[in-house]
Amino acid sequence: MIEPIEATQTSTTGDARRLVELAAATNTTMSNELLLDTLRRGAQVTTRHIRKDFVEVATAATVLGYVCRQGKDFIALRGDDPAWALEVGRYASESLAVEALRMRRG
Repeated sequence: MIEPIEATQTSTTGDARRLVELAAATNTTMSNELLLDTLRRGAQVTTRHIRKDFVEVATAATVLGYVCRQGKDFIALRGDDPAWALEVGRYASESLAVEALRMRRG
């Protein structure tokens, strides 16, 4: 049986700590990008429906962006102000657009 990735119970800080410990044990250097990617993969986001076709995506600390529905597409907009947000991409579902904002760098 294959378990979905989201069903695992590991913490993101635990994952980062294990990577640092592994690097120390093998006497290798750890890049900040690898650590940031590990933390980003486990970032928890919340969604709030502002309108039927407009969703705000945020972490506990900041607004990541918005998902806007246009026809059959869901558009991921990166930025904390919808008037100035930049389009990240167009997706077939709202969940894919939310995931794009969660994983987006910068």
